Amino acid sequence: MNRANELASATGLGGWTGLIPESAGSSPSRTWRARFKPAALTFLLWTIVGLFQAVPDMLDGFRWNETIGKFIDAWAWALLTPAILLIDRRLTSLFQSVVRIALAHLALSIPISLLHTYLTGLILYPIPTIWWSPLRSTEFAIYFYLGGWGTYCAIVGVLQTFKYYNRLMSSQVELAKVEKRLVESHLNALRLQLEPHFLFNTLNAISSELAENPVLAREMIEDLGALLRQSLDCQGSKEITLAQELALLDHYLAIQKLRFGDRIDIQVEVEPATLADLVPSMFLQPLVENAVRHGLERRMSGGKVVVSAAHVAGHLLIKVIDDGVGLPPHWAIETSAGLGIGVTRERLQALYTEPDSHDFTISRCSGAGTEVTIRIPLQRTGDDAHGSAS
Repeated sequence: MNRANELASATGLGGWTGLIPESAGSSPSRTWRARFKPAALTFLLWTIVGLFQAVPDMLDGFRWNETIGKFIDAWAWALLTPAILLIDRRLTSLFQSVVRIALAHLALSIPISLLHTYLTGLILYPIPTIWWSPLRSTEFAIYFYLGGWGTYCAIVGVLQTFKYYNRLMSSQVELAKVEKRLVESHLNALRLQLEPHFLFNTLNAISSELAENPVLAREMIEDLGALLRQSLDCQGSKEITLAQELALLDHYLAIQKLRFGDRIDIQVEVEPATLADLVPSMFLQPLVENAVRHGLERRMSGGKVVVSAAHVAGHLLIKVIDDGVGLPPHWAIETSAGLGIGVTRERLQALYTEPDSHDFTISRCSGAGTEVTIRIPLQRTGDDAHGSAS
């Protein structure tokens, strides 16, 4: 059900305006109830209006003829409400301009106010104690007409307010959908930038081993194929569970271990409770690749990379620490030209838009090496995520 139908249902006017279609196979009893409900709600709303009009007169003492006169005046509008709603619906379909609709209602306010005056006088006429009936007194007929004209303008104002509020909400929903599609397209574009970069580096590493050690190169190709197959399974997802992300990372680590052997030691220290948390898909691989290529590969002795994940203060804290050569002098994340770092920053900014919802820092370790820290909101997938983690 769209927003217009929800509004019509909430006010009980859907049956009058035709916003909520009745199903062809509806039983007579259901059809009768569907028509009675908006009529009853309309009568109730105007009864409340009549009560508000009558209360000030009751403060000076209850006089039944004045009180019933106020209620009858309101009930006359209840009888005219279906026609007013249908007229407004027709005008909306004929004119797109607000000015034209307002001018049309202004022109119609005269006959409708006269009709209300006559209808009220007709209902009041059988009650002789109500001597101010518009059919009994010309002076009071003018009073009833002016009051009715003001009420009609108020009815039209309320209707237009509801309609344009409905349009505003609909436009905001559509705008949110467009923004979501743009963010998803941006994230996909960023991910597409990473994949060729990763493939180029990996294939380059495989080609360097192909002549000297074809068996090793074949094993690296098998791990690369497994990694690409799993990455295709997650291609349509902005976020995946940490367990799935670590499974992707395992294939990349297998390639690096085959290539470097005992020169590098890669450890994964993850709290079990974090495995079901959602993280950006394929975001660990470029960070670990940077640690290996820029931190450890330049050292003959190799080194160690530690990937950790833990819950800290309602957030998921992920660290990638290496004991390699460290960052160059005067290096800053804001001016870094590295593709992996830049794309990771943009993906985090696109995914977590709330202020202070995420953090991405790269710093020098106290001894040697580099520490990458990522803090993101804690989001879980429930039982399905636990299943995948296991």
